[in-house]
Amino acid sequence: MTKKILFILSIIVSSHAFSAEGMWVPGMISKMVADNMESMGMKISLDDIYAINNSSIKDAVVHFNGGCTSVLVSDQGLLLTNHHCGYSRIQAHSSLENNYLKDGFWAMSLSEELSNPGMDATVIKEIRDVTNDMLAELSVEATEAERIEHLTKKSAELIKKVKEETGFEAYVKAFYHGNQYLLFVNEVFTDVRLVGAPPSSIGKFGFDTDNWVWPRHTGDFSVFRIYANADNKPADFNEDNKPYRPNHFLPVNIQGVEKDDFTLVYGFPGTTENYITEAETKHVLEVINPLRLKMREASLGVIDEAMKGSELTKIQYAAKQSRISNAYKKWIGQSKGLIRHKVLDKKDSVEALFAQRIADNQDWNTAYATLISEIKAIEAAKLPLNVNRNYFIEFYYMGPEILRFTEKYRELVAMCKDENITDEAIEAWINEHIDNSGYFKNYDNTVDEDIMKAQIGFFVEDQKPLDFLNNLKSDKESLTAFVDRLYEETLFDNEADLTDFFSTFKRKHYKKIEDDPAYELSLRLAMFYSDVTRPELLKYVTNSDSLMRIWMDAQMLVLPERTYSPDANGTLRITFGKVEGYEPFDGAEYAYYTTLEGVMEKEDPTNPEYNVPERLKELYAAKDYGRYAHSTGEMRVAFVASNHTSGGNSGSPVIDANGNLIGLNFDRTWESTMSDIMFNPSICRNISVDIRYVLFIMDKYAGAKHLVDEMKLVSE
Repeated sequence: MTKKILFILSIIVSSHAFSAEGMWVPGMISKMVADNMESMGMKISLDDIYAINNSSIKDAVVHFNGGCTSVLVSDQGLLLTNHHCGYSRIQAHSSLENNYLKDGFWAMSLSEELSNPGMDATVIKEIRDVTNDMLAELSVEATEAERIEHLTKKSAELIKKVKEETGFEAYVKAFYHGNQYLLFVNEVFTDVRLVGAPPSSIGKFGFDTDNWVWPRHTGDFSVFRIYANADNKPADFNEDNKPYRPNHFLPVNIQGVEKDDFTLVYGFPGTTENYITEAETKHVLEVINPLRLKMREASLGVIDEAMKGSELTKIQYAAKQSRISNAYKKWIGQSKGLIRHKVLDKKDSVEALFAQRIADNQDWNTAYATLISEIKAIEAAKLPLNVNRNYFIEFYYMGPEILRFTEKYRELVAMCKDENITDEAIEAWINEHIDNSGYFKNYDNTVDEDIMKAQIGFFVEDQKPLDFLNNLKSDKESLTAFVDRLYEETLFDNEADLTDFFSTFKRKHYKKIEDDPAYELSLRLAMFYSDVTRPELLKYVTNSDSLMRIWMDAQMLVLPERTYSPDANGTLRITFGKVEGYEPFDGAEYAYYTTLEGVMEKEDPTNPEYNVPERLKELYAAKDYGRYAHSTGEMRVAFVASNHTSGGNSGSPVIDANGNLIGLNFDRTWESTMSDIMFNPSICRNISVDIRYVLFIMDKYAGAKHLVDEMKLVSE
């Protein structure tokens, strides 16, 4: 055997030994995985984790507004999640007069809790394997288009049947790249109210500098509450609604954690790509991540500088900056981790072992001989389109807001051109959509213009010979001058101008909207993506998806000694590990926890990222930690464990061996972000805020002991 084959066999043995890797579907955990959980110290049963007819931990784990996870901690619908998960809602309720981002917010009674229109919280009722139903009557000769049509039809039938039988919502998701299908029955609550949040100097302590970094000293939590109608069923906001009574909520363990303690993270991880090939991984490393990074670095440079100079701008752009910077820093760490740990070599070695094994088996060779080369060819052909797609996302969706703001007026232009649409209907549309105060509350046209100037050069120059500015910009006009003119001439960067325009709007005035440079640029970019990039990309994606389904199935057949957990796809999962530090690089060793002492060591009154509230300093000086101190007398803040987590696990409950809450997952270490493509058990760690720090901030810092009193505190 070659050195390469010996190398991959060592990886397989190693990954098998560290069987905590993986994000497993509750209720469908194999005996091998269950045995591993028990051997690592788990004392609760699989029925405690997931049950349909009885209450279980799954009933306490809530999908928070579609992007994060949260956990129920009382019989009155009290919900804990991360501060950064509630950040946009905290920001939306903030103003110069009531700056909840800066000062924090605490409702001292139910009547003070703040409603959040458009927010939802989803509880999973049941998970069903519907693979046989989905694939029934699907011909093995079906084209990929026919397969998609069949699966779409079957999914709709299953969802309709669930709704008729149970009254609950449902959705179907593909697993193992389409080799398995699961149906999730769920209950969606739409009255979710803000209960409490620490100031950002606690909830985001360390801000961008500490993001994705360990040691960490961030009290990353916020508090919400689910409300329901008199029958304890979902209902839109109503003063008569009552706090939701859940089937299960988690007791809170105030004893804390020690090294090697078992941990279970329960939540909704977003997306991983653990089974992509070496070719795909190389494209991420060498092309896609560098593209994303330079676009976000350009916009962040503008936003960060603007936020330094104005308290109002800081409020307006806080959530936007956080959203942009979070992925920016993650991609830096991901690329470093993939390079340092030689993931391309490891991927290549898996493919080499696969190739050797199929060469020794005639049936496998007939079925899979050209599989990897076909995947490489598809990925190479798809790459230029993927570049266009990512530039569109970074410029159009993550860049200057004016491009997205003009979108809604396309409907008005179409209505004005349609002779079958009456003037009365047009007037009604304007009356319904003319109020843009919510948008302009968080918009600064100077900042937006500077973002466009910072990004447009990359967008235009890196995509030549495509000419997105043809007839919009003159040949002699520089990009900077073009952007200056666009913002000078547009209607869409000034609330007063826009209101004046629509106050006397006539049908024929739609031409002024069409001729607006911001509107025209936005439309041109969107149309190019929807009419050119996306359709061409979908042609490849269809074939790529088909090959990935075969590749996934082939690996499980040809390399059965490996453990295969399904990639994350936004559905409910558990991952298990243990509390442990790690060695990030030669000569360095990190402990598994941090304390309030570290907060004080980092304090820097000249740096807004490391300001410490006076009240917190007073409590530290007096060592007034109440019953939340560790047995050593320390006030512990955060800890790390070896759970395989991803985006979407933010706010996930971290659960001890007995099924009690010990922390809230909020991040991974910078070295761990590579785990979206390959998990490395020696250095991949998830970061959690210690639940005792959460309670300490609520009780001793904020004086919101009534919230702690709602919870069931245990010490075991």
